[in-house]
Amino acid sequence: MGRKVYTPVFRASFVHVFTPRLNQLSGKEEYSVKMIFDKDANFTDMKAIVQEAIQEKWGTNPPKNIKLPFKDGNQGDTDKYPEDKDKIICTAKTMIAPPGVVNRQCQPIMDPKEIYSGCYMIATVTAYAYDNIAKGVAFGLQNLMKWEDGEPLVSRASAEDDFAKFSGAAENAENILGI
Repeated sequence: MGRKVYTPVFRASFVHVFTPRLNQLSGKEEYSVKMIFDKDANFTDMKAIVQEAIQEKWGTNPPKNIKLPFKDGNQGDTDKYPEDKDKIICTAKTMIAPPGVVNRQCQPIMDPKEIYSGCYMIATVTAYAYDNIAKGVAFGLQNLMKWEDGEPLVSRASAEDDFAKFSGAAENAENILGI
């Protein structure tokens, strides 16, 4: 395992840090978080450990087309995930054990409801190279600190919005549904 570094503050999404999630590709349970960074964040340390992982795995002659862990959020589905627009996206994961999760006073967070898609965090990560179907570098998730609350990322409409057209008389609902 390589050197551990701190990430810049990021907005968390697809947070699976208390309960592992099955990775469909590997068939293994893993803890993970999607990290949404501002484009102007300081990635110096993260980029350095990526280069270290490449050199450790392939030396001074790495293969071409290595997949790097930094993704341009505009390359994804920004209609479905508008929070990714004009951002840098990385994922960090681990299969070994759940990451430690603390608040800014370094007190453990035990309630999964406190860590949600939309809150802001920092993490400690390592980088490792892989060489299976593809060749690349990924971030290994070590620990997380909740930095502050944020607007929850919700990809579905509220019940009020879904059923607003039924509001009012029962016959209105019957007309809309054709019953």
